[in-house]
Amino acid sequence: MKKTKKLWFFIGIVAVFNIIIYLTKWGGDKTLLYVSDLLPVICSFVSSISLFLAFRAFKEWDLAKTAWLMIFTGITLSFLAESTYAALEIIFSVDVNAITPTIADYIWCAGYIPMFIGLIIMYVGYKKSGFLMGKTKLYTILSPIILILFSAVVYYLLIPIIKDTETKTITKFFYLFYPIGDLFLVLPTLVLMYITSLFGKGIISKPWKYLALGFICFTVADLIYSYLSWLDIYKSGNIIDVAWNVGYLLIGLSGLYQMELIESINGGEK
Repeated sequence: MKKTKKLWFFIGIVAVFNIIIYLTKWGGDKTLLYVSDLLPVICSFVSSISLFLAFRAFKEWDLAKTAWLMIFTGITLSFLAESTYAALEIIFSVDVNAITPTIADYIWCAGYIPMFIGLIIMYVGYKKSGFLMGKTKLYTILSPIILILFSAVVYYLLIPIIKDTETKTITKFFYLFYPIGDLFLVLPTLVLMYITSLFGKGIISKPWKYLALGFICFTVADLIYSYLSWLDIYKSGNIIDVAWNVGYLLIGLSGLYQMELIESINGGEK
Protein backbone atom coordinates (compact mmCIF):
# COMPACT_ATOMS: atom_id res chain seq x y z
CA MET A 1 0.00 0.00 0.00
CA LYS A 2 1.30 3.46 -0.91
CA LYS A 3 2.28 5.82 1.89
CA THR A 4 -0.39 8.29 0.72
CA LYS A 5 -3.14 5.67 1.07
CA LYS A 6 -1.90 4.76 4.54
CA LEU A 7 -1.99 8.40 5.57
CA TRP A 8 -5.49 8.84 4.13
CA PHE A 9 -6.58 5.89 6.29
CA PHE A 10 -4.92 7.48 9.33
CA ILE A 11 -6.64 10.82 8.63
CA GLY A 12 -10.01 9.05 8.65
CA ILE A 13 -9.25 7.34 11.95
CA VAL A 14 -8.07 10.57 13.59
CA ALA A 15 -11.09 12.57 12.40
CA VAL A 16 -13.65 9.96 13.50
CA PHE A 17 -11.88 9.36 16.84
CA ASN A 18 -11.67 13.12 17.50
CA ILE A 19 -15.33 13.73 16.75
CA ILE A 20 -16.56 10.76 18.82
CA ILE A 21 -14.46 11.77 21.85
CA TYR A 22 -15.56 15.41 21.73
CA LEU A 23 -19.25 14.69 21.12
CA THR A 24 -19.61 11.92 23.69
CA LYS A 25 -17.05 13.37 26.15
CA TRP A 26 -16.10 9.77 26.90
CA GLY A 27 -13.76 9.57 29.89
CA GLY A 28 -14.54 13.08 31.12
CA ASP A 29 -12.37 16.19 31.22
CA LYS A 30 -9.14 14.28 31.82
CA THR A 31 -9.54 12.22 28.65
CA LEU A 32 -10.43 15.36 26.70
CA LEU A 33 -7.27 17.04 27.99
CA TYR A 34 -5.03 14.13 27.00
CA VAL A 35 -6.64 13.75 23.57
CA SER A 36 -6.57 17.50 22.95
CA ASP A 37 -2.89 17.80 23.90
CA LEU A 38 -1.36 14.55 22.65
CA LEU A 39 -3.14 14.03 19.33
CA PRO A 40 -1.76 17.28 17.83
CA VAL A 41 1.72 16.16 18.90
CA ILE A 42 1.24 12.88 17.02
CA CYS A 43 -0.30 14.55 13.94
CA SER A 44 2.39 17.24 13.71
CA PHE A 45 5.09 14.57 14.11
CA VAL A 46 3.57 12.49 11.28
CA SER A 47 3.41 15.64 9.16
CA SER A 48 7.07 16.48 9.89
CA ILE A 49 8.22 12.99 8.89
CA SER A 50 6.17 13.11 5.68
CA LEU A 51 7.61 16.50 4.72
CA PHE A 52 11.13 15.27 5.46
CA LEU A 53 10.55 12.37 3.04
CA ALA A 54 9.55 14.89 0.38
CA PHE A 55 12.67 16.97 1.03
CA ARG A 56 14.92 13.89 0.97
CA ALA A 57 13.44 12.67 -2.32
CA PHE A 58 15.00 15.54 -4.27
CA LYS A 59 18.28 14.45 -5.89
CA GLU A 60 19.60 17.95 -6.60
CA TRP A 61 19.71 20.92 -4.25
CA ASP A 62 17.57 23.46 -6.09
CA LEU A 63 14.87 26.00 -5.24
CA ALA A 64 12.22 23.28 -4.95
CA LYS A 65 14.26 21.31 -2.43
CA THR A 66 14.96 24.48 -0.44
CA ALA A 67 11.25 25.35 -0.44
CA TRP A 68 10.24 21.95 0.94
CA LEU A 69 13.03 22.20 3.54
CA MET A 70 11.51 25.48 4.71
CA ILE A 71 8.01 23.98 4.94
CA PHE A 72 9.43 20.97 6.82
CA THR A 73 11.24 23.32 9.22
CA GLY A 74 8.06 25.28 9.91
CA ILE A 75 5.98 22.20 10.67
CA THR A 76 8.79 20.77 12.83
CA LEU A 77 8.69 23.97 14.89
CA SER A 78 4.92 23.44 15.20
CA PHE A 79 5.62 19.91 16.46
CA LEU A 80 7.98 21.36 19.09
CA ALA A 81 5.32 23.92 20.04
CA GLU A 82 2.62 21.23 20.36
CA SER A 83 4.97 19.14 22.53
CA THR A 84 5.76 22.15 24.73
CA TYR A 85 2.07 23.01 25.08
CA ALA A 86 1.23 19.40 26.02
CA ALA A 87 4.05 19.30 28.58
CA LEU A 88 2.87 22.53 30.20
CA GLU A 89 -0.69 21.23 30.61
CA ILE A 90 -0.14 17.54 31.33
CA ILE A 91 3.20 17.40 33.16
CA PHE A 92 3.34 20.82 34.86
CA SER A 93 -0.46 21.35 35.22
CA VAL A 94 -0.23 24.91 33.90
CA ASP A 95 -3.45 26.71 32.96
CA VAL A 96 -2.11 27.89 29.59
CA ASN A 97 -5.33 29.74 28.72
CA ALA A 98 -4.77 32.02 31.70
CA ILE A 99 -1.16 32.94 30.89
CA THR A 100 -1.20 33.41 27.10
CA PRO A 101 1.32 33.78 25.56
CA THR A 102 3.42 30.78 26.60
CA ILE A 103 6.76 29.68 25.18
CA ALA A 104 4.75 27.39 22.86
CA ASP A 105 3.15 30.46 21.25
CA TYR A 106 6.55 31.95 20.43
CA ILE A 107 7.66 28.66 18.83
CA TRP A 108 4.45 28.45 16.78
CA CYS A 109 4.91 32.00 15.51
CA ALA A 110 8.54 31.29 14.58
CA GLY A 111 7.33 28.37 12.44
CA TYR A 112 5.37 30.68 10.13
CA ILE A 113 8.55 32.39 8.93
CA PRO A 114 10.25 29.43 7.17
CA MET A 115 6.93 28.20 5.76
CA PHE A 116 6.17 31.58 4.17
CA ILE A 117 9.74 31.83 2.85
CA GLY A 118 9.42 28.33 1.35
CA LEU A 119 6.23 29.25 -0.51
CA ILE A 120 7.75 32.45 -1.88
CA ILE A 121 10.89 30.57 -2.98
CA MET A 122 8.71 28.09 -4.85
CA TYR A 123 6.74 30.87 -6.55
CA VAL A 124 9.94 32.65 -7.61
CA GLY A 125 11.32 29.33 -8.88
CA TYR A 126 8.28 28.73 -11.10
CA LYS A 127 8.41 32.31 -12.41
CA LYS A 128 12.14 32.11 -13.24
CA SER A 129 11.62 28.78 -15.00
CA GLY A 130 9.27 30.38 -17.51
CA PHE A 131 6.24 28.24 -16.59
CA LEU A 132 2.74 29.52 -17.27
CA MET A 133 1.65 31.74 -14.38
CA GLY A 134 -2.02 31.83 -15.29
CA LYS A 135 -4.34 34.50 -16.64
CA THR A 136 -3.95 38.00 -15.25
CA LYS A 137 -7.73 38.44 -15.62
CA LEU A 138 -8.36 35.64 -13.11
CA TYR A 139 -6.05 37.24 -10.55
CA THR A 140 -7.81 40.56 -11.12
CA ILE A 141 -11.23 39.00 -10.46
CA LEU A 142 -10.16 37.01 -7.41
CA SER A 143 -8.20 39.80 -5.70
CA PRO A 144 -11.24 41.93 -4.71
CA ILE A 145 -13.16 38.80 -3.60
CA ILE A 146 -10.29 37.82 -1.31
CA LEU A 147 -10.03 41.40 -0.06
CA ILE A 148 -13.76 41.48 0.79
CA LEU A 149 -13.56 38.18 2.70
CA PHE A 150 -10.46 39.35 4.56
CA SER A 151 -12.12 42.68 5.41
CA ALA A 152 -15.20 40.87 6.78
CA VAL A 153 -13.03 38.68 9.03
CA VAL A 154 -11.12 41.74 10.25
CA TYR A 155 -14.28 43.78 10.89
CA TYR A 156 -16.42 41.16 12.62
CA LEU A 157 -13.78 39.07 14.44
CA LEU A 158 -10.47 40.87 14.76
CA ILE A 159 -11.40 44.53 15.34
CA PRO A 160 -13.48 43.68 18.47
CA ILE A 161 -10.37 41.98 19.88
CA ILE A 162 -8.21 45.02 19.03
CA LYS A 163 -10.66 47.41 20.73
CA ASP A 164 -10.87 45.34 23.92
CA THR A 165 -9.19 47.40 26.65
CA GLU A 166 -9.18 44.55 29.18
CA THR A 167 -6.93 42.24 27.13
CA LYS A 168 -3.17 42.75 27.32
CA THR A 169 -1.47 44.01 24.16
CA ILE A 170 0.87 41.00 23.94
CA THR A 171 -2.11 38.63 24.25
CA LYS A 172 -3.98 40.52 21.52
CA PHE A 173 -0.93 40.17 19.29
CA PHE A 174 -1.06 36.37 19.43
CA TYR A 175 -4.85 36.25 19.06
CA LEU A 176 -4.47 38.28 15.85
CA PHE A 177 -1.23 36.74 14.60
CA TYR A 178 -2.46 33.19 14.09
CA PRO A 179 -5.40 33.79 11.71
CA ILE A 180 -3.56 36.55 9.81
CA GLY A 181 -0.41 34.43 9.58
CA ASP A 182 -2.50 31.54 8.24
CA LEU A 183 -3.88 33.76 5.47
CA PHE A 184 -0.33 34.66 4.46
CA LEU A 185 0.27 30.94 3.98
CA VAL A 186 -3.05 30.07 2.33
CA LEU A 187 -2.90 32.72 -0.40
CA PRO A 188 0.52 31.87 -1.93
CA THR A 189 -0.30 28.16 -1.64
CA LEU A 190 -3.51 28.67 -3.61
CA VAL A 191 -1.53 30.55 -6.26
CA LEU A 192 0.97 27.68 -6.48
CA MET A 193 -1.88 25.19 -6.74
CA TYR A 194 -3.35 27.19 -9.63
CA ILE A 195 0.00 27.50 -11.42
CA THR A 196 0.75 23.77 -11.18
CA SER A 197 -2.77 22.89 -12.33
CA LEU A 198 -1.89 24.55 -15.65
CA PHE A 199 0.72 21.85 -16.30
CA GLY A 200 -2.07 19.43 -17.20
CA LYS A 201 -1.18 16.54 -14.88
CA GLY A 202 -3.16 16.22 -11.67
CA ILE A 203 -0.27 14.65 -9.79
CA ILE A 204 1.79 17.85 -10.16
CA SER A 205 -0.78 20.06 -8.41
CA LYS A 206 -1.73 17.52 -5.72
CA PRO A 207 1.00 18.53 -3.25
CA TRP A 208 -0.12 22.17 -3.35
CA LYS A 209 -3.81 21.27 -3.24
CA TYR A 210 -3.43 19.39 0.04
CA LEU A 211 -1.00 21.95 1.42
CA ALA A 212 -3.63 24.63 0.76
CA LEU A 213 -6.38 22.52 2.38
CA GLY A 214 -4.17 22.00 5.43
CA PHE A 215 -3.52 25.72 5.81
CA ILE A 216 -7.25 26.45 5.31
CA CYS A 217 -8.01 24.07 8.19
CA PHE A 218 -5.51 25.99 10.32
CA THR A 219 -7.07 29.33 9.34
CA VAL A 220 -10.60 28.26 10.31
CA ALA A 221 -9.44 26.71 13.59
CA ASP A 222 -7.25 29.69 14.52
CA LEU A 223 -10.02 32.20 13.80
CA ILE A 224 -12.42 30.31 16.05
CA TYR A 225 -9.71 29.75 18.69
CA SER A 226 -8.78 33.45 18.80
CA TYR A 227 -12.40 34.49 19.15
CA LEU A 228 -13.25 31.89 21.83
CA SER A 229 -10.05 32.62 23.77
CA TRP A 230 -10.83 36.34 23.68
CA LEU A 231 -14.30 35.55 25.10
CA ASP A 232 -12.51 33.38 27.70
CA ILE A 233 -14.63 30.32 26.83
CA TYR A 234 -12.02 28.19 25.04
CA LYS A 235 -10.73 25.11 26.85
CA SER A 236 -8.82 21.99 25.88
CA GLY A 237 -11.02 19.43 24.21
CA ASN A 238 -12.83 21.74 21.81
CA ILE A 239 -14.23 20.36 18.56
CA ILE A 240 -12.03 22.79 16.59
CA ASP A 241 -9.07 20.58 17.51
CA VAL A 242 -10.23 18.31 14.68
CA ALA A 243 -9.37 21.04 12.14
CA TRP A 244 -5.84 21.43 13.56
CA ASN A 245 -5.18 17.68 13.57
CA VAL A 246 -6.57 17.09 10.08
CA GLY A 247 -4.72 20.21 8.89
CA TYR A 248 -1.38 18.79 10.05
CA LEU A 249 -2.08 15.48 8.32
CA LEU A 250 -3.17 17.12 5.06
CA ILE A 251 0.08 19.07 5.04
CA GLY A 252 1.91 15.79 5.63
CA LEU A 253 -0.08 14.28 2.76
CA SER A 254 1.17 17.06 0.49
CA GLY A 255 4.72 15.99 1.29
CA LEU A 256 4.00 12.37 0.44
CA TYR A 257 2.38 13.33 -2.87
CA GLN A 258 5.44 15.44 -3.64
CA MET A 259 7.64 12.43 -2.90
CA GLU A 260 5.53 10.25 -5.21
CA LEU A 261 5.78 12.90 -7.94
CA ILE A 262 9.57 12.93 -7.71
CA GLU A 263 9.71 9.12 -7.74
CA SER A 264 7.50 8.98 -10.84
CA ILE A 265 9.78 11.46 -12.61
CA ASN A 266 12.83 9.46 -11.61
CA GLY A 267 11.31 6.23 -12.86
CA GLY A 268 9.71 4.86 -9.68
CA GLU A 269 10.91 3.77 -6.31
CA LYS A 270 14.43 2.46 -6.04
